Amino acid sequence: MAGVAVMVIDVQREFFCGPSASYRSDEVIGGINRLTAAARLALAPVFFVQHDGAPGAEVALGTEGWQLHPALLRTGDDCVVHKTVGDSFHETTLDGQLERLSIDRLLVCGYATEFCVDTAARRAVTLGYRTTVVSDLHTTQQRAHLMPEQIVAHHNWVWANSSMAGNRVCVSPLSDVLVREFA
Repeated sequence: MAGVAVMVIDVQREFFCGPSASYRSDEVIGGINRLTAAARLALAPVFFVQHDGAPGAEVALGTEGWQLHPALLRTGDDCVVHKTVGDSFHETTLDGQLERLSIDRLLVCGYATEFCVDTAARRAVTLGYRTTVVSDLHTTQQRAHLMPEQIVAHHNWVWANSSMAGNRVCVSPLSDVLVREFA
């Protein structure tokens, strides 16, 4: 029997704490905790994807900034996948773990909308997963050319209106995802 899994991408201290915290950091983490709690109640696996930066990088492996955010509610049953590039599937164990668990649907959330979340969603679709980005549970920071709320809105629109390998990324708010997947 196929199932659903939650994928939380790069919710690390460096991106969510301090003066350069991501847009809507507290709301995003709170919503992620609601989503992962519902998934666990339904016995759906939760994957935390953590970026292992190179020495000197803002999320260099083992540094304080690299740590998953302490406000994330995690259990010993959750899986942690380590990546070194923006693609959560590239040279990681993620696809194999999902296959072993007979997962065919992914609920994607986390950081950064225009980088790792976008790459993960697109890659998941091309690998054949029915993929939903939780529209109010991904975030980014202000960039030189756009405000974070513009980046989030733009990507929600692009995902909802793009076809990749004949499939689409579904874009839904947390309230709809909870009802559709875990009610």
